[in-house]
Amino acid sequence: MVGTAVAVGAQPGDGAVDLATILARAGDRVAEYFARAQSLLCLETVRLQPLSSGLTADGFARVVESELRLSWDPLLDSVLPVEARTLRQVLRVNGHLPRKNDHDNCTTPEQNASETQPLSMLLPEQRRDYVFSLARPQKLDGRLALVVDYRLTTPVTVEVSEVEGRENCISYNVDGGIRGRIWIDPDTHEVLRLDQGLSGLVEIPMPPRLARRAHVEPRFTLERMDTSIRFKPITFTDPDETLVLPVSSTQLRITRGSGQPRLRTVTEYARYRRFLTGARVLPP
Repeated sequence: MVGTAVAVGAQPGDGAVDLATILARAGDRVAEYFARAQSLLCLETVRLQPLSSGLTADGFARVVESELRLSWDPLLDSVLPVEARTLRQVLRVNGHLPRKNDHDNCTTPEQNASETQPLSMLLPEQRRDYVFSLARPQKLDGRLALVVDYRLTTPVTVEVSEVEGRENCISYNVDGGIRGRIWIDPDTHEVLRLDQGLSGLVEIPMPPRLARRAHVEPRFTLERMDTSIRFKPITFTDPDETLVLPVSSTQLRITRGSGQPRLRTVTEYARYRRFLTGARVLPP
């Protein structure tokens, strides 16, 4: 669902642009990005830092390096795929090769081989599940940007499962109950920044087998899960091309009743490579 369209000046001197047009143009740019990004690889470096009650570092961070690529397969009954996913191959953990029996490897990069691309929300088939509204334009990196607020309208659902071979590790996915803000370039309609967070508290139930243990609470509460993703132009040569790609992401997660109550995750995306043929890799 799309909110009521109102007019906003794209930039001083430009004509007013309505919300529906902004979303359509931004969605087109996302579709172009997904189509091109299937020939890209990058290095993802994730630093997972436990935090104290004052949100300062508590102990050592865990660093996970992975190779990422995009997967975006068309649906048989749709011109455009509903969503895209990033595929992950873990390369190194704290500077060494990943170890299967590592007792600390219950982290998202190490347990999730793929995850949904957040920008999928701007594809036509996804936008119907959101309410969008225009906010006041703001400056981002010294330039004026269009700002769109959004809220996911689908009910909150939680999927929880045990991680195979890791008896004290669970994987959970929260769908729904999300709100956030998007910064969009007024000239190109590229997404420059995307923020999202929970609309309220979310209860995460333990899988039945774990919940039966005497020392395990049957559920914990997810209080905050705030994420901010930044995008910037990356230039490739031979042939010359510039794509606006994700360069960093920061997430703050706060839970009540879990084994790790506070965690800051900082992700950097670097060393983008473009495949033009099956045997040729060109660095930026």
